[in-house]
Amino acid sequence: MTTVTFKVELPADVDEQEILVTLATILYNEGKLTLKQAADLARLSVEDFLLELGKRKISFTNITPEELREELEEISSN
Repeated sequence: MTTVTFKVELPADVDEQEILVTLATILYNEGKLTLKQAADLARLSVEDFLLELGKRKISFTNITPEELREELEEISSN
């Protein structure tokens, strides 16, 4: 994987950790990063990143409602 490094100047009262977590959750939600990559970007363990996703009401799965419906139908038919 190729990486890019960039520098952003922010006001002193903006929390760097919050920016990293926010960026990581956005990129994860858009499918740009894996769960592990997003957790690493946020400087969190995978478990703590999953908790952050929950706090922000972001699904940690990439399953669509239709796929979920199909899975549930398959389970109930067995």
